[in-house]
Amino acid sequence: MKIVVTVAGFILIFFSGFLLYRSGQPFNTGMLTLHKLLSLALIAYLVMAVLKIGKMAPLSGFELIACIVTALLFLGAVASGGVLSAAKTMPDFVRMLHKLLPALTFLSSAITFYLFVRRK
Repeated sequence: MKIVVTVAGFILIFFSGFLLYRSGQPFNTGMLTLHKLLSLALIAYLVMAVLKIGKMAPLSGFELIACIVTALLFLGAVASGGVLSAAKTMPDFVRMLHKLLPALTFLSSAITFYLFVRRK
């Protein structure tokens, strides 16, 4: 069930981000708010899931590293998105970064969940 919720969350975030990108700047306030709230909700859900898993059995060193990398990627995606939504003009590398970081975050989340699923 956690995997389904996580994948659905990422799909909704990517879809709302795509709609924002297609609408251009200035961004629609409602759509931007929805995109941010979906991101925040998924982050909260994943943090609660990791804490619950960590209470059942301590995280291995590799699992902990995977969680930290995923958290840093999430933070980078949120930060780059915040810069994109606040600035009138944006260097191309920030736009590229905000396209790359969410995909890396999804990949890192998938790897982290795989590590948790394969636990014995």
